[in-house]
Amino acid sequence: MDRDFEGKIRSRIEAILINDARNYDEMRTMSSEEEPLEIDPFAEERNLYQRIINNYRNAMGEVNSLLEENLNYISGLCRIVETIKDKDDFQEICLQVIDCVLQDLGAEFCGLVFNAHEKCAGNPLFLEGVREQQKLLFSHSHPTLLGSREFAQVVEKLIEEDGDCQNIGDVYRDPRFNSIDFPSVVRSLICLPIVVHQKPLGALVLSHSLPRFFTQNHARVLKILASTVAHLLLLTDRCSPQAESSPEARPKSPAIESEALSMVLVHLECDGSVRRVPAERELTRNLQSLLSRNLEARESLLHYDSTGLLILLPGTPEELLFDRASRLRSAFEDWKNTQGENGKDLRLSLGYATCANAEELTRTLEAAAQRLHGSQDENESIPAEPDSPQI
Repeated sequence: MDRDFEGKIRSRIEAILINDARNYDEMRTMSSEEEPLEIDPFAEERNLYQRIINNYRNAMGEVNSLLEENLNYISGLCRIVETIKDKDDFQEICLQVIDCVLQDLGAEFCGLVFNAHEKCAGNPLFLEGVREQQKLLFSHSHPTLLGSREFAQVVEKLIEEDGDCQNIGDVYRDPRFNSIDFPSVVRSLICLPIVVHQKPLGALVLSHSLPRFFTQNHARVLKILASTVAHLLLLTDRCSPQAESSPEARPKSPAIESEALSMVLVHLECDGSVRRVPAERELTRNLQSLLSRNLEARESLLHYDSTGLLILLPGTPEELLFDRASRLRSAFEDWKNTQGENGKDLRLSLGYATCANAEELTRTLEAAAQRLHGSQDENESIPAEPDSPQI
């Protein structure tokens, strides 16, 4: 990269010198012997030096801007490493990675997609983050991205076709995306495979609402990040967390005085032979009872829509939200293992967010429900029971 800029600076200076010499020769040719040129002998030199200095300054400004951009990307990568270094839950690691990408690398959407393989007990895993007016994070197993099955299918084809980083400047000009109705956060798109033992097991996907947003420098940093996630996939035992100790032995979140209101939107699903269907009411009741027993302090659990549960975590700041949600998921995994055949095909989808006030909570819930359940057909839902409290 340094040699490229050195070559650009040299080319610019050479162009100035050549152009200046050509102009001087033309002026001498045009002048007659009887009327010689009356030119300040030093004026042309001063003008020439000034142009050389200005070009040099412009080139150095470009170098400094590029250096600052790269330092910001490296700082973001370092923050990701610092954030996940003490984590051992693969899903929590991935959500932390997505959170940092949204904050530090400028993306408005980030997704980590993992195909069905032995690491995930044969189940696919989708983790997503969206940064619009409110940052939202999700984890689920149904094959959608941003609520779109078509989007997930195109991403899978991109990895199968190329197997390398694909930087798409404008999805509206790419015929591969003609059938997809994208939300506003997708205009430019970059997709990188997550490869383990020369086999693509997933993808890292980023998008932005501006065309041609992602640069070569983005691609370099994201390749490192995708390789890091692939390595973590090898190091961790499972994609889904399992209990390593009894619920009583798990550490609780430290008490922190905070006005933050975090929430976890929970949706329980059963994988049918043909399509994904909401879990039976009895299983949902059992899950509600289980999660209620695992609530702490001022936390509360409510029904949301007809098939979801909403856990409110007042006083839980964003930096503790992932740990709290991971322990709730661990409790679900413990319970699922006791259900025998009934729990074999159960899947838990989660949405995470932190809000500042009640008005923001309402908007966030609407956006979260749309993202988390956007792929469901109306005929897949089941009506709520008459005595079920709704919000």
